[in-house]
Amino acid sequence: MMQRVFMTILAVLCLAIMTVWNPMYGQEAPVDPSGYIVKYNKDFQGIGPKVYILPAPRTKMEMLTDVYKEIVPFRDSIQIALKHQKFMANFKAVSNEEDIQRLLDPMPATDAVWDSLIHEHVHHNLLYLGYGLLNEYAKYLTALGEVDKAIARLEQALEYASAVNNPPDVATIQANLSTLQFLNMNAQEAEKHEEAYYAQASKSKNAIDQGLSLVRLAHIQALDKNYRSAENTIIRKAIPLFNRSRHYEGKIWAWEMLADIYQAQNKHTEAQWFLIQARDLARLHEQESELAEIEYMLGYSKFIQKNYEVAKGEFINAYDLAEKEENALLKLAIVEKLGNIYLSQRNVELADTLLKEYWQLRTALF
Repeated sequence: MMQRVFMTILAVLCLAIMTVWNPMYGQEAPVDPSGYIVKYNKDFQGIGPKVYILPAPRTKMEMLTDVYKEIVPFRDSIQIALKHQKFMANFKAVSNEEDIQRLLDPMPATDAVWDSLIHEHVHHNLLYLGYGLLNEYAKYLTALGEVDKAIARLEQALEYASAVNNPPDVATIQANLSTLQFLNMNAQEAEKHEEAYYAQASKSKNAIDQGLSLVRLAHIQALDKNYRSAENTIIRKAIPLFNRSRHYEGKIWAWEMLADIYQAQNKHTEAQWFLIQARDLARLHEQESELAEIEYMLGYSKFIQKNYEVAKGEFINAYDLAEKEENALLKLAIVEKLGNIYLSQRNVELADTLLKEYWQLRTALF
């Protein structure tokens, strides 16, 4: 009996000791096993919990991932600018370009000076100089992004060129109107003016001008989502003209534009086939002007297909060529996608480096 009482008392004492000891032991245990808490006062007796366990600081990988996601919507602006750059390279000068350039030395600095110069020559019935100046003024305005004003000046130039009855210059101005209407996403007006230019090229039996005009017509048809007609215009009409005239530069551009039409339809396998033909022909005949763009487009198709390792190689080649050409806009498009690839491969340092270059280029260009 005495032994049972003794055991009961001992059990009660042990329980009391454990009750007192347990919270003390709890204070000595690691509060934050993750190791992110650097200051902790175990003697704190104020209101609230002993310690707040906050989320761990975000990693550099997480921060870069968020930034790369945020800049994706700006791809559309870059793509539009690239298209603008490419098509403005097609902007044509009228036949008296040398006379016009002499009149533009020095270059007019304001709209008022431009208008005064044009009015002076039109007033003296020198319409051939008037439409030449208007053509250059339209090019100047387009470079400033004022496409609507540029179109208005070209329409005035077309009126003067028609009055002088100079068919080649009329056709040139119509080709430029087609380019600007294309940039303005007005397929119907662009097609009307390009067909007029093509008719003049056919009349003069200039196979190269016909072929180049047909490629532009195809791109206008694609703008209107008339893809089958666009493909046939290049394959069945433009390419044979370039073959007969052995105009390799035109054929390279035709393949490239055909690939662009396929990419617009998300047909990247077909696009790559034509891009490879264009690249091989460009290398064979040392026509380097389109190589950077071709390499970029090849990389873009592989990027969309998530074949990142191959895309990376294409983009690196494109970057080197774009740097050689001093094509900052194309470099901007490349570094954004190349940075995304490095990020997907968890190469944080290179992704970060390319992001910094992206912002430098974007700030300078936009």
